[in-house]
Amino acid sequence: MQVFRNRLSQYVNLDDIIWSEFEKLQNHKKSYEAGDDLIRVGQNPKHVFLLTEGWAIRHRTLEDGRRQIVNFMLPGDVFDLQVLANLEADHGVTAVNRTVTMRIEVDDFVNMLKKSGPLASAFWWSAVQEESILREQIVRVGRRSARERIGHLLLELQRRLQAAIGSQEDVMPLPLTRTDLADALGLTPVHVSGTMSALRRAGLIEEGRGRVKILDAEKLARQSHFDMDYLHMRRLDLLNGGGGAVNGHVRQDGSSHKDFSASTIRPPRPRNS
Repeated sequence: MQVFRNRLSQYVNLDDIIWSEFEKLQNHKKSYEAGDDLIRVGQNPKHVFLLTEGWAIRHRTLEDGRRQIVNFMLPGDVFDLQVLANLEADHGVTAVNRTVTMRIEVDDFVNMLKKSGPLASAFWWSAVQEESILREQIVRVGRRSARERIGHLLLELQRRLQAAIGSQEDVMPLPLTRTDLADALGLTPVHVSGTMSALRRAGLIEEGRGRVKILDAEKLARQSHFDMDYLHMRRLDLLNGGGGAVNGHVRQDGSSHKDFSASTIRPPRPRNS
């Protein structure tokens, strides 16, 4: 539960009283093993899903078996909010490794949002972030080189995990196969392997069994054109005029600021010609 609170607290300050509204909800935990489907195309789920452990992929699979991974679901993520509109799933969600979810009845979830403005704001901003990640995925696959795609995705996953667990560690678990990365990035597994090897030789990353360490995040960010603004991790205060903060720090001009570690440094923006 703490990882989910960390996730929502990126956007809105959730004190204990506000958070207690969420903890009152009846929920059902369910575990999945690697390869199990959490959601299938055509299903009409009746619950909101919260991922508390493990990784999952959101994907579309064509009739001939070709698969496009559109996003990775990490601990603390909520999905799929289309259930609030009683819509059938138009994609699948599948466990990458052992995964645990909390399932909350739609009516209970909606009633909670009606009672708590801060919680409603947090879930709304979480949905805004996911839309932005999906837009960035289109750019990543459509316009970046293989090296840029892989570096950009690694930095994104690292930053999202850091926010979920409240850590600035440069080592992150990566339970993804070369095929998973290939299906997410529009590459072949062979191309992914070759590019990862090139990143290792360049001293940018280090790989172990099921883990990756980013050795030079600043350089990798520059080479991958990674700008974390699209992750929208600025904390909001929508109920009090909209002034935002990240980790509680607010500048006098009302803008947000955070002392970014090397793993979250942005590359310089190009100047307009």
